[in-house]
Amino acid sequence: MRTLARTLIYLLLAGGAAVFAFPFLWMAATSVKVDRELHTEEFRLLPMTPRPEIRSPYVDSHNYSHLDGPFQDLLLPRLEALVAQSGFLPPPSIDPAAAGVQIARGLYRKFRQRLPPHLWAGKSKEGQPIGPTEAVVDALVAAARDEITPEMIAESFDKVYRRLCMGPIRIRGYDREELELGRPMPLSERLENLTPESLTVRDVVDGGEAFALLQYDFSRTKRVVLSQTFTAPASFDLENLYKLWVDIRPDDTWHELWLRAECNGKQWRARRAFPLANRQVIKVLWQPPGPDDDSGKVKNWIRLEPIGPAPASDPSQIKLTFEFLRVGQAGAWWNKLSLNYLRTLEYLPLGRYLRISLFLVIANIVLTVVVSSLVAYAFARLHWPGRDFCFLLMLATMMIPSQVTMIPQFLIWKSLGAYNTLTPLWLGPSFGNAFFVFLLRQFMKGVPTDLEDAARLDGCGFLRIYWYVMLPLIKPSLAAIAIFTFLGSWNDFMGPLIYIADERLYPLAFGLYAYSVEVGNDPALTMAASFMMTVPVIVIFFFAQKYFIQGITLTGMKG
Repeated sequence: MRTLARTLIYLLLAGGAAVFAFPFLWMAATSVKVDRELHTEEFRLLPMTPRPEIRSPYVDSHNYSHLDGPFQDLLLPRLEALVAQSGFLPPPSIDPAAAGVQIARGLYRKFRQRLPPHLWAGKSKEGQPIGPTEAVVDALVAAARDEITPEMIAESFDKVYRRLCMGPIRIRGYDREELELGRPMPLSERLENLTPESLTVRDVVDGGEAFALLQYDFSRTKRVVLSQTFTAPASFDLENLYKLWVDIRPDDTWHELWLRAECNGKQWRARRAFPLANRQVIKVLWQPPGPDDDSGKVKNWIRLEPIGPAPASDPSQIKLTFEFLRVGQAGAWWNKLSLNYLRTLEYLPLGRYLRISLFLVIANIVLTVVVSSLVAYAFARLHWPGRDFCFLLMLATMMIPSQVTMIPQFLIWKSLGAYNTLTPLWLGPSFGNAFFVFLLRQFMKGVPTDLEDAARLDGCGFLRIYWYVMLPLIKPSLAAIAIFTFLGSWNDFMGPLIYIADERLYPLAFGLYAYSVEVGNDPALTMAASFMMTVPVIVIFFFAQKYFIQGITLTGMKG
């Protein structure tokens, strides 16, 4: 019976731990997902496995891997036949049979929602059974034949057709003048193909826009290269180069795109690779070091780092080299797990937010521990007129909601000239905390008086007794208070929201909120930033849980 009870308790604890850990696991998993994993009808806790294909373009056989519905074994081949009868032809590099299989699966999912529910239930419109399974499938195929259109087939194919496309390359100067490099040449001829044995480039129209389609084969090489030297007109000064960008449709292979540039006697290389993730057209931005690096802008560009002098060249010329590097399964996983975190670290000034938060945390912990312990010592061990009344008065302040004192405190700090400074966020704890004072007082009252008497016989005053006797004995409670203070200061959002207007003074919690607003409420990036903010709290609690538990459980115990 005792074993059964213990087993039940352990199961309840494990279940409770799993329930409380689920939001953290959800945050961690969401932080490494890409857009198409977030906007899906299927519930997926874990991120999708990246698949670094060797050849591109290709048909993604995993896009419709999860189909819900009846009659799949009979209905899917019939839908494939309808696709073949429609006369739809995929691009030359795509196997029509493989494309037909995936188009049929896409049509099945679409018809699962569009066709009347009574057909899927095997009944007529009047509710009468249609007949055996073959008759039900015939009715579904007949209804699908009436619904299917060439546009529907093309849409289903587009969702599984993965291709790598590059748009025109554009540059901009600090005078905001823009230039499209290589114009008016066809896009496929603007960059020289240095690896023709593994790469073919041709012009296509994709989504109504002109692109260069890159057909590569990594079976014999690990990289393909496109390069060209462009000459800028006299009206564009390359010394004032501000940024360059290109629209790219990735093929979701998680291979890497690297950029090298030579201009003004310098060589530049991208600080990190751009992974070929997702399938939507993305504006990829590169930018040399400049004033924007120290600004408060959301840094949505990849920085170009100088790597040395360039060979002597015409000052009106710029040479660009695009390298597409193959990655294996491990490299694809690394690119997927690190992408959102690298973007987050680039987008927000994490170093500045972290410095401010660390200053506030340290100042709050030191002042709270010192002041609260001094006040608690005065209430617990010193005898002075009105001590008990003052202690009750202090406890009464705990019943006042913080919303009541919020406006008076703001007016006081503003009248002192502390608005839009960090002073209210760290000087406030110097006045103590009623709950912490109560916690420490109860702990100090449990310290034997013999120790205090012995210290007095040795000539110690009350301050030396406080420092050499009391503080070493109440370390668990001090550690618990330090943890509480750390959590409160590290996660403080309301304080900066009230007192701080200058974004240069934002601590981490409020900075992440401002960042999530600026990036357009991107769930993956917001979760990545939140995860990085949460990890220090978990690590500190893990290593300090011994003192935390002792500080709470031993409070008020005698002897």
